[in-house]
Amino acid sequence: MKPQFDNQVMSSMLLWFDHTLLTKGEAYQNTTGQFYSVSDEFYGYNTYASTYSQIVADASVTGATIPTGLYVGDNLVNVGEGGADGLYAIDYNNGRSYWSGAQSENVTGSFAIKDFNVFLTNSTEDEILFQSQYTNRNKISNVVPTGLESDTKTYPVVYLKNDGSSNEPFAFGGQDNTIMNVRAIVIADSQFEIDAIGSLFRDEARSMISLFTASEMPFNQFGYYRNGTQYNYTGVTGPKSSSEGLYLEEVNVSRFDRVLENEVRKFNPNVFSTIIDFEISKIRFPRG
Repeated sequence: MKPQFDNQVMSSMLLWFDHTLLTKGEAYQNTTGQFYSVSDEFYGYNTYASTYSQIVADASVTGATIPTGLYVGDNLVNVGEGGADGLYAIDYNNGRSYWSGAQSENVTGSFAIKDFNVFLTNSTEDEILFQSQYTNRNKISNVVPTGLESDTKTYPVVYLKNDGSSNEPFAFGGQDNTIMNVRAIVIADSQFEIDAIGSLFRDEARSMISLFTASEMPFNQFGYYRNGTQYNYTGVTGPKSSSEGLYLEEVNVSRFDRVLENEVRKFNPNVFSTIIDFEISKIRFPRG
């Protein structure tokens, strides 16, 4: 099935949320690290994963180190180089790299890691908060010298989910106002981070979110740049008019009461959590 309007909105929301957090919140850190051999994810490719889940890929984030190649020993191998065992792709969204063969020396690189990983989800709040075990990102990187397997959940993290939508009549001729609700479930490792992310996005109310078309989505199935073209959020959104965007009507930040917070911490004792609800609108011709 081809993507529909809701798919377009959620993908655009993910890119906007991530970009806003990285630029206005400066929520990233430049670092260096090793990529370790882990279980292969794609047939025919060897997988080497970092100890971090997501790497900054947006070239419009000033100061962030964005890798387009990794080192094997002392030799820099860019994507598409390295011969029969070369580097096929860097998966920015999962902190992984895919190689055409096994590497005989350590794979390392310089890159920017996100303070918050950001994912789309269709899981319920109960599944995310009460039925999932999370490991602090820093504890993994400092204590366990290995790459993340694909089923490892780390925090700080934000999960974005479609929380319902409706079409309201707007004008004659079949024009509707489509209203979508998007919920962000935030899991952090300090109250400071919870307060900061809530404040940042509360103040984004009554602003525009650029709507990406399917051809403008930046990543391929391996998590690398589509067609090898580096992704730049402002480069894509800068030329767009307001008619090519979504209007962010309202943002509400909710805190759990003490009883519910204590229930969350029974399963994940060191986490802090909050909910951010976004109401988005778009005037459109849904039947046109």
